[in-house]
Amino acid sequence: MNAMRQFELMEDLRPGGSAKAILLKWNGQRYVVTNEQTTVFEFVGTHGHRGDRGYACYSPESERWEATSGLFEQVAGWLPA
Repeated sequence: MNAMRQFELMEDLRPGGSAKAILLKWNGQRYVVTNEQTTVFEFVGTHGHRGDRGYACYSPESERWEATSGLFEQVAGWLPA
């Protein structure tokens, strides 16, 4: 993985799916929205809703931005609630 960026979802992201997102940039005090839109792909069993923020890495293997953290983890069905 070459680059990690924070993103904000523009639509819901389902486990194993993809969603449009906007990349964020650090302005010295906080992360702000940029004009860079992309598609974020989910491969680790998380999900998110429009407006949620997370981190994605750009994978040179898949040539995609892949969500890595910051979204909601799926609860394993075998764990007690």
